[in-house]
Amino acid sequence: MSEWGGKLDCHTCDDEMRRQRGHDREGIVPFLVDKKRIFRCPLTQITAQSYEFIKAYSFYEKGFLPNAGGWLDQSNKFVQGILVLDNTFNKIRNKELDKNGK
Repeated sequence: MSEWGGKLDCHTCDDEMRRQRGHDREGIVPFLVDKKRIFRCPLTQITAQSYEFIKAYSFYEKGFLPNAGGWLDQSNKFVQGILVLDNTFNKIRNKELDKNGK
């Protein structure tokens, strides 16, 4: 997805872009995801629950937790989801740093 700057937003796509990028069915524009070419928008592969965790991670990064209190006051599901996302995002960041020689 580096050719798209790693940023896709469904709200910025018009009907033609959605068709080309494969929002509702296979498109004509390939995306490179984990060294594989796919012809569906990568955002269509994210479940509603995964999207909610990604949104929660964004709040977590800004210092907000869903429940009052600290880590011990959060649900195990939330904590585990944040740990998985944090690990994944750190791997991606480290790959980018290695690729850019920093």
